[in-house]
Amino acid sequence: MKAQILPTQRAENLLYALFDAAGDGCHVMTVSAGVSTAMVPFHNRGNSTYLSQDIELADIVLATSLTLTGEVCGIVLRTNEEEGTSRVWGWRLDGAIADPLTAGELRRVYSTDWLTGASLPQEPGLHYDDAPHLPLI
Repeated sequence: MKAQILPTQRAENLLYALFDAAGDGCHVMTVSAGVSTAMVPFHNRGNSTYLSQDIELADIVLATSLTLTGEVCGIVLRTNEEEGTSRVWGWRLDGAIADPLTAGELRRVYSTDWLTGASLPQEPGLHYDDAPHLPLI
């Protein structure tokens, strides 16, 4: 019988996998499930991840775990790059599986108003990339 993973453990695994995948630079991770959203700004340098002084990892794990209690949620990782450009990756999280989104799938999400379904203009300087696989053990 497979042991059930608690939402806080899933959130912690997810956070560490994203911190590792992000690489060096300034990033913002957004986890959304239904109306719940958790945003986590962080900076990676070498093998270290830095959070804002007013942010505690335990608080982030708790907030992220609350979004993971639903059936399916989405994760977006935005990296701020040089000269005002940004790179965006995304995943669909269902249970213990994080399905990487392609650049095209993420572009469709970003270019559609979620309330009306209307098309939105491309954000200047925003580049969509295929998301890497995340090991969520």
